[in-house]
Amino acid sequence: MKKLNLFIILCLFIQLGLTPVFSAGNQQYKTASGFVRVTTNLLGYNFIAKKIAQSAIKKSLNKSAKGEYKVKIDSFSGVDLKKGMFKSLTIDGKHINIDDELYISKLYMKTTSDFNYVDYRKDPMVFKTDVPMEYNVELSEEDLNKSITVGKTTEFISSILPLVSIDTPKLNLTNDKMRISSAIRVPFAKPIKFSMTAGLKVEKGKVVFSNIHTSGLKGDFADKIITIINQQDLLNNLNFNIFDNTDTKIAVENISIKDKTIFIDGKVIIKQTK
Repeated sequence: MKKLNLFIILCLFIQLGLTPVFSAGNQQYKTASGFVRVTTNLLGYNFIAKKIAQSAIKKSLNKSAKGEYKVKIDSFSGVDLKKGMFKSLTIDGKHINIDDELYISKLYMKTTSDFNYVDYRKDPMVFKTDVPMEYNVELSEEDLNKSITVGKTTEFISSILPLVSIDTPKLNLTNDKMRISSAIRVPFAKPIKFSMTAGLKVEKGKVVFSNIHTSGLKGDFADKIITIINQQDLLNNLNFNIFDNTDTKIAVENISIKDKTIFIDGKVIIKQTK
């Protein structure tokens, strides 16, 4: 009976041209009527609009996050999609370089809201609503070493430990562990070579090291560095803004190391453009 009632309602939408209304935040947005949806589908306009929107999103992605992307949009109608309103979006990318700061082997993102509004015709794109998404990321050993050569990690440690500089670390992934090797330099002393082996885990929404073992450093100094690093969110300092003109809020739910690759999944919100 419920299925029959739903079918009758859908028929009324088409025949009477009723317009569904979606709420996003404090605003309400009207989408095209059922009649418009059916007719634009029959005329092929929806197909054309999808191709245009998908191409525009790929172009926008490549401005700050160069890579190879497959973009798929599920629309309400061609008319709505031309305005930037759509049901869902998936982004499947590989070999990604975000502003020459972060390198990612694979990235998969999918919207979790049934209504999204993005004006993709603007340059850069304008997000009319927040766009919540689920994501999966794969970071290879090569990705990590390319990312760390940017120097932000070593600069960060040096900034909180005055008169101390750290050589660019070398990272290795083996089994379920990460191994970091580097050298610490202090004035008027020989460089101190050190290494640290640790696992990764999510603790209170932050990525931290676990089961840590160090060599080459005195216990107190090693503990101080580890404590400082684990007080930070290891991913919070990374630029994860894959679209220009908007902020991205990222939450990590799971992290693991396997086959020389770090696997991360969680939720992300691409914030409404201010």
